Amino acid sequence: MAEEIMKFHSFYILFIAFSIISIFVSTSQAYAVEGIWRDYESMKELVKDIRNGDKDDDKMNYDKFKDSSAYKNAKDDLRRCIDLAHKVGEKLGDYEIVRCFENTNYFKEKYVDGNNENVGQQEQQNETNQNQSSTEEAVQQKELQLTENNSEQQGQQNVTNQNKNQNQTKDERKTRTSESNVGSNDGCDPSYPDICITTYSEKLSCADIPFRNFKVLPPDTHGFDTDRDGVGCEG
Repeated sequence: MAEEIMKFHSFYILFIAFSIISIFVSTSQAYAVEGIWRDYESMKELVKDIRNGDKDDDKMNYDKFKDSSAYKNAKDDLRRCIDLAHKVGEKLGDYEIVRCFENTNYFKEKYVDGNNENVGQQEQQNETNQNQSSTEEAVQQKELQLTENNSEQQGQQNVTNQNKNQNQTKDERKTRTSESNVGSNDGCDPSYPDICITTYSEKLSCADIPFRNFKVLPPDTHGFDTDRDGVGCEG
């Protein structure tokens, strides 16, 4: 009987000790993962330890990180890079902190600017719009002359012009749809064919991106085209 009591007490003591150790380990791990930035005053020292493999967290808590001394003491352009990385990415990881530290324009160039071809496409689109405007003005002047020269055929001419404009609008819509399909990249929002905004980006505004006067197609996911004229972030 005494031996059974001793065995029971021993088992009970081991169970309690194991529970305490498990709780301690779990708390220590949670504390470590919660903030790899906790003991740093500067971003330079944090980045150094991340590169060396001393710190590792692929899913950093962005809200808590913003309250850290390392973030608050960083330069404005570095903080903006980190903020953009959090907005356009699925998560904020320690490797993104390193990339922003190395190049504060990294994510702006990757997710917003795209590449130099986008700039050329923008200029080409502007030239195309100007040519279309000139063509429309020439057509309008010709119609006005025809109307002045032959008022008796005005009704018939208006019907012809209306049909012509409808066909031209349909052709333009088909052309724009084709251009949008050709210009879109995998992972980029097709509402903005001239720039690359990822389809999984959080809600952005014109203040978050450097582009102005770019083409916007429905449904305009981020609301860049406030006046719905097909041009986003005008200014």
